[in-house]
Amino acid sequence: MDILKQAAEAWQEISQNTYKITYGLKKKLHYVNIIFDNSDFCHLAGFQYLKDIQLPALSPAKLFNAVLNDEITAEQIQKAEKYETMVETRLVALINLEEALDNDIKLFRYNSKNYSFYTAIEAQYLIEGQAQNNNMFLFVKKNDNYFTCLSIFIKDQSRDYSQNQQKLSILHIEKINLVTNEKTILFDKLSKQENYIPS
Repeated sequence: MDILKQAAEAWQEISQNTYKITYGLKKKLHYVNIIFDNSDFCHLAGFQYLKDIQLPALSPAKLFNAVLNDEITAEQIQKAEKYETMVETRLVALINLEEALDNDIKLFRYNSKNYSFYTAIEAQYLIEGQAQNNNMFLFVKKNDNYFTCLSIFIKDQSRDYSQNQQKLSILHIEKINLVTNEKTILFDKLSKQENYIPS
């Protein structure tokens, strides 16, 4: 299976779930409920960097389905000049995203102004996780009552996006399957806390 379709199938799998992250700040509980929308896949996969190749003029959700149906393949997008530098690591991160979120993660309140370098990414939270010996960054933004994924990539030596970001104290992580409604507790310190007030 090519890497692009592998990433799309991994996204399709994780989109059947939502992750509810609870953290404590100033004695109050705060919640980050993350969903995975099919229309976000192409941006996360770096399609915006494929300007030098011809892709179908479809909506993001239909482009995602085109990848699943083998109408857009890795062989096609690998011809793009920026594929290796801007796309490939994003595909690797997408393939391993569920494994990273199911294991030990760090949560940061995100502020792009705190960096010593420039970035156009504007999000509310940053998640750092690890899978297959790769550290990765996932940026999420508020969208109504949920948070959707804004950007994802593998951590490299040139930039540490956790630099100067406020690390938050995770108390509870719950993974909920939207199809079966099965709930899995991935992390829990909340049951031992009695002095936090829901926000």
